[in-house]
Amino acid sequence: MFEQSDSKHPHFDSACSRFAASHSLAEVARAAGINVQMLRNKLNPEQSHQLTARDLVALFHATGDETLLDGLLFECGLTAIAIPEREKAPSLAHQVIDTTAKVAGLGAQALTVVESGRVTKGQRNALVGAATAAMGNLAILITEIEHKYQAIPSLSCALDIARMAAGA
Repeated sequence: MFEQSDSKHPHFDSACSRFAASHSLAEVARAAGINVQMLRNKLNPEQSHQLTARDLVALFHATGDETLLDGLLFECGLTAIAIPEREKAPSLAHQVIDTTAKVAGLGAQALTVVESGRVTKGQRNALVGAATAAMGNLAILITEIEHKYQAIPSLSCALDIARMAAGA
């Protein structure tokens, strides 16, 4: 007889559960071109059906929700950050302030967890969400800085040389 064991992919299984809980699967399935019952089965780790790479892409495009991709990559020890189109990116100053606020919020949530001595599923999801948002902000900030540097590389190089010459 089959014996239930611990999940081999707990991060992805958790992502599937969070995704299913946060969306109307009937609407998502229709938008992604997947049978709704098949989608429910594929999101349930106790079922034999599994999401394919094409399913993951279709679900992302249908919802814009990165949860499944994040869970899959985290299972491999990786992470991905969506980089917005340059026209939609906030100003550099706004990015720095927003990133600082997100990291501070993450710290506050972590302190709450440490003080309570245990982590609930809701707290874990909130911490992962806050950390992912902070990483996203950092990636956007890095991209914006790179774009600014690439736009005026000779000026940036000249400033670097001047700083080095001044001993700064």
